[in-house]
Amino acid sequence: MKEIQYKNYNASISDLDVKNGVITGYFSEFGSPDYDGDIMERGCFKKSIAERGPNGKNEIKFLWQHDSWKPLGPIQVLKEDSKGLYFEAKISDTTYGLDALKLYRDGVINQHSIGFQTIKSIEEQISEDKEVTRITEVKLWEGSAVTWGANPNTPFNGFKGMGIKEKEDRIKLLVKTIRGGDLTDETYSLIEYEILKLTSSVNETKEAVNSTSIETNPNTISEFRKLLNL
Repeated sequence: MKEIQYKNYNASISDLDVKNGVITGYFSEFGSPDYDGDIMERGCFKKSIAERGPNGKNEIKFLWQHDSWKPLGPIQVLKEDSKGLYFEAKISDTTYGLDALKLYRDGVINQHSIGFQTIKSIEEQISEDKEVTRITEVKLWEGSAVTWGANPNTPFNGFKGMGIKEKEDRIKLLVKTIRGGDLTDETYSLIEYEILKLTSSVNETKEAVNSTSIETNPNTISEFRKLLNL
């Protein structure tokens, strides 16, 4: 059996209705190479959607953090368009579902990830020292809302493209969110983990020495832990 892969994408959200728990957006985008040099080609999801999507066997799930025990709710629309893999979903009234809605609302969730198996692909040499893999057919298992740009094999892969200011802004946003005090303990733990990793990443970069932003302040983590009653 082919290995299940995970690919992260910036969460291009078309609309969010917090009151009714409805979200529309994209799980994946076409035509852009990721850090592994893989490109999802238009048409790669078509067969899987027809066979396993909402109008088929309804086996493609919308999950929280790739956790098969935490489905966020039913996918009502799943289709390809010129941009990518478009979806519309109704988030169920669960604790982690409500967390997801709040994190979408606050801009903390800015990544979606798909879990799939590659069925067909084409290797292409685009330059003397660069090769890409064009993925032309997949078996799609799920689309996930993920709190941080990560997957089970390469944690925090999404940090690679972030500059110091982006990391600073991200930590400020995360700290602002935890001050709201209305998330579950598990979600707080995920946010804590991301803050710690971001802080470590910033501190490892010499450019951040003179920064006065919140994440380079040594009191940030202690303040954060007090907020979590750790």
